[in-house]
Amino acid sequence: MITELQDLKESNEFLNLLLDNINSAVLIADGNNRIHQFNRGFLNLFDQAVEGDIIRSIGEATGCVNAVAENLPCGETSQCEFCALRQTLVQMLVNEAPVDRKRLERTFYINGVPVPKYLEFSARPITFQGRDMILVIIYDITERETQKIELEKKQAQLDMDLAAAGEIQKSLLPMTVPDTPRVETAWRFEPCQHIGGDIFQIRMEGPTHLNTYMLDVCGHGVSAALIAVTVSQFLQSLHEKALKSGRVASPREVLNRLDEAFPLDRFDCYFTITYATLDTETGRLVYGNAGHVPPVVVRAGGDIEVLEKHGTVIGTGMDFPFHDYEKRLEKGDTVIFYTDGVIDNFGPDGGRRGKDRFYRALREHHACPPG
Repeated sequence: MITELQDLKESNEFLNLLLDNINSAVLIADGNNRIHQFNRGFLNLFDQAVEGDIIRSIGEATGCVNAVAENLPCGETSQCEFCALRQTLVQMLVNEAPVDRKRLERTFYINGVPVPKYLEFSARPITFQGRDMILVIIYDITERETQKIELEKKQAQLDMDLAAAGEIQKSLLPMTVPDTPRVETAWRFEPCQHIGGDIFQIRMEGPTHLNTYMLDVCGHGVSAALIAVTVSQFLQSLHEKALKSGRVASPREVLNRLDEAFPLDRFDCYFTITYATLDTETGRLVYGNAGHVPPVVVRAGGDIEVLEKHGTVIGTGMDFPFHDYEKRLEKGDTVIFYTDGVIDNFGPDGGRRGKDRFYRALREHHACPPG
């Protein structure tokens, strides 16, 4: 159905008010990109436009940067053949196919100053004053796009900062494996984000004792990572004191110290941790567990033992003392420390099926070296 826009405007006062008060610029143009009619929104968007019956090209009326820079009429600049608006309007007269929300990025002279604009335009073929013409609606999305660009810049900077923080966090992980002929060690660390609340350490604590812990702070992101780093530094301080004194602190002592130093009401956060020491000469493993997923001993023959004994998480303030638990390791045995992310990898939500698959994988690959 062919629409006579002028007839509608003359016969409907409401439509006149609507066209003059909507934020979008509305105009009627011919196949040569000359404007025959426009609304007040067009005047508000482009200060080069003037009221009246003067027929002007779109480029001239809008202050297109290409026409101004080359001092040439619209349609004759070196960039006109690449103009999305011009190409679309010409093709639409031929194909009579409507165009919806096509993007246009261009600099226009607004109040004599070049201003980048982000626009979208829709177009429809119409009949106006007995001629085939085009109804064009231009939407100014500059504010939205500018905000989007600023957000993207801030997000890019945040990503860079998080990546740098992630490298700092990784620097707290073991740089080398302990040098001991009786024990072979290996580890892998794969955070789901740049930084997180998982951290661990493995090191020698004296000539015959190997010490390790696996820590998982509740939550994700920056806050969890900061707690993890703080706890790591606290444990490093305990380790250095132990080296100076020549006395190996038991897991029970370490966990109780942590529970005192990191109360929930101070840090508004809790964490789980498994802490263990291994006498590399006797194979005596002493461990303590504060609500962490239980370590697993994989025997040389493929049988597994889950070290299920544990206390509550660190930070609850429930005044339940932690205890030491023992297990004897024999030649060829392997002990696995991990966080719940490993279980999630084997099944949805770390449920029973995930644990069963994880344990089955340990049995199937029991003969493989740790690395």
